[in-house]
Amino acid sequence: MISIHKLGDSIFTFDAINSIKEYFGEQVFIICNIDSVPIYEMIHKKEYLIPVPREYFHFGDRYLDRRARKLLSSLKPKTIIDLTGVMTSASLIFNSRASGIIGFNRRIFKGIYNNFREFQLGKHSREIYINAIKEIIPITEFNKTIESTNNSDRILIAPFAGWISKEWSLVKFIELAELLKEKLNVWLILDNRKINEEILNYLKVKKIDFVRTNSVSELINEIKNCKLLIGNDSGPVQIAALLGKHTFSIYGPTNPDFHLPKGNKHFFIQKKLPCSPSRNERLCFTDGGKNGCPAFECLHQITVEQVYKQIISNIIVNKS
Repeated sequence: MISIHKLGDSIFTFDAINSIKEYFGEQVFIICNIDSVPIYEMIHKKEYLIPVPREYFHFGDRYLDRRARKLLSSLKPKTIIDLTGVMTSASLIFNSRASGIIGFNRRIFKGIYNNFREFQLGKHSREIYINAIKEIIPITEFNKTIESTNNSDRILIAPFAGWISKEWSLVKFIELAELLKEKLNVWLILDNRKINEEILNYLKVKKIDFVRTNSVSELINEIKNCKLLIGNDSGPVQIAALLGKHTFSIYGPTNPDFHLPKGNKHFFIQKKLPCSPSRNERLCFTDGGKNGCPAFECLHQITVEQVYKQIISNIIVNKS
């Protein structure tokens, strides 16, 4: 399987991967981003996970070089299933000698595949990957949570996301922590690659607890030790849901209908504007803000007080 995704989308592939494993058996290799390895380790044997080194990616992660193709070739695959569906995966498999290449992509890459599907959105982002295989592989949903028996009362706030236009604002998250810490055991969880000493010193002045992580494995271990995770539409929220935790998400240019985790433990807030994604759209018209947005009002207009009140009423009161 070619599954080269960010953290949250890696979890969205679980239904498809579970179905593929049921169909082909355990000896299925997953070629993935190096950061996604700890995610897939939750459901798959480590010896069948093949991380692609970061230096193999080029042109904004759109292209994989010959070293990546050599990595794939060394596995001598009989069947390749592409669950990535972009130029990146096309550049990896275009000269493969596998007898069967299954998957979805843009129409321009159709000739690479023996069994090709065009991109189909479905009702949730999980269905993107199901739709790539459902006509040839029976679908067996992944409905498990990775049990985490820790009884911690800690609440984590994860202020970052896969891209900046999905982020509410670090300043607002810090203000939210100030309000919540008066009653609750609140910690910020910070990716060391995205913070500096100025931010850390500010948190110390404000007497806000924080924990720093250097890897996805560390992120997962910290999330295991909490009761609730607050964040953006992001990987940490999806990891928390997978671990059976309550979550509260702040949505802006993405549609919650396509991104909310499974189950009834997950709450969110979103400011609906005329430019917000419609019912059948996964992202707003600026591709979730990645193509530029004149104002980012969908996030700017959500106040700290609004988020605080919803967390207290929907999470803390009802789910404590």
